Amino acid sequence: MASTVCGVLLLALAHEYWVLLAGAMLIGIGSAIFHPESSRVARIASGGRFGTAQSLFQLGGNFGTALGPLLAAFIVVPLGRPSVALFSAAAMLGSFILWRVGNWAEGRRRAGGPRAETALKLSRQRVIWAIVVLALLTFTKNIYTASISSYYTFFLIEKFALTTQQAQLMLFLFLGGMAGGVMLGGLVGDKIGPLKVIWFSILGILP
Repeated sequence: MASTVCGVLLLALAHEYWVLLAGAMLIGIGSAIFHPESSRVARIASGGRFGTAQSLFQLGGNFGTALGPLLAAFIVVPLGRPSVALFSAAAMLGSFILWRVGNWAEGRRRAGGPRAETALKLSRQRVIWAIVVLALLTFTKNIYTASISSYYTFFLIEKFALTTQQAQLMLFLFLGGMAGGVMLGGLVGDKIGPLKVIWFSILGILP
């Protein structure tokens, strides 16, 4: 979260393009450090409903992403890019919350609570292949999500003559739909099994 705070401040105060890139990279580093451990903590707190817990965890990130266009429309557009610095306060609050959650999770681990790690009897080759497939799916998903999100706003402005704020509202609805799908996938996965949901989501997106 400290890395994210620094990245947000750089985005707000950047005077050259390379500073914007550095800010974005710092936010990415913060995200990369945060997600693996927080995913394990979500599993510890799941009470056995692993799909629902992971969906709630991801819903936070997806809903936060969906809020981005609204914040841009009503804060950044009227006040200018330096107003992005206001969001560093939220990142600082997140640091405090994660510190408390981390202490709780560490206490559960020491007390012998359910562990996120599960030993699976799979060959090394099978594990490597699974990781490669998951990495490819994650990269492609993030690439087309970022591409569509960036294109969608400009498409709406040019095609339907929407204002920047109106286009950002439509982007919020689009990303909000994705967040709803994430939550639904976890709930359904706990009922019918995660593998079926994964295959449905992979094959369903192919068209």
